[in-house]
Amino acid sequence: MVDKRKRNARPSRYKPRTELQKQRRKDLWLARSEERKARRNGETEADLRARLQALETALRDHGHDGVHARRHSRPLDEISDDAERFSVLKARVERLEALWSIDRRKRETRGKIIIGGALLAELIDAAASGDPSLLASVLDILDRRVEAVRDRLTVRELLGDAPLPLRPGGDLKDGLADALKAAAETTADFDALVQSAMAEETTIAPSEFDPDYADLDAAWAAQA
Repeated sequence: MVDKRKRNARPSRYKPRTELQKQRRKDLWLARSEERKARRNGETEADLRARLQALETALRDHGHDGVHARRHSRPLDEISDDAERFSVLKARVERLEALWSIDRRKRETRGKIIIGGALLAELIDAAASGDPSLLASVLDILDRRVEAVRDRLTVRELLGDAPLPLRPGGDLKDGLADALKAAAETTADFDALVQSAMAEETTIAPSEFDPDYADLDAAWAAQA
């Protein structure tokens, strides 16, 4: 067996690298790093191009033109610099993402108005025909979903003085003032809570924090 201490003390059979070899190795590492970075950017650019095309198609289907319909827009293929092309592509995708988000919110609002209008028209037809079943179902939903007193008043007036209490669990005979007063009584009195908390704090003596401050208890209680 070879003594490890002797083995580790033996001179290396490999010659140390020269400065030129070290520089070549460093250049090779940098080149490979740049190659990996370029490959990652290429994959990201491909993803951005696909997302840009999808956003343009979606916006065009909803009546909006894509970004390339603008006169000042340069086609991406005409931008030779990789960094500039990637920056322009990213900015265009971000812009279309914002436009798509705005368009989606507008369509959601429009959809809610359409649904509400259709239900309201159906309620009016049901009331005219003397069918109370639909009105009863809708009032049950509104009673569970709408909590604000003024919102319930608006709904009741819109449905032709429908039998909807102005507050959950309230009486149909309650007026607006009574409903607002009752709703306020059910909420927490924050002023009273603050006063109670402050009153509790004044009962704390300095000795409760540190026994060495016991001689300050009397002065503390007098100031409270």
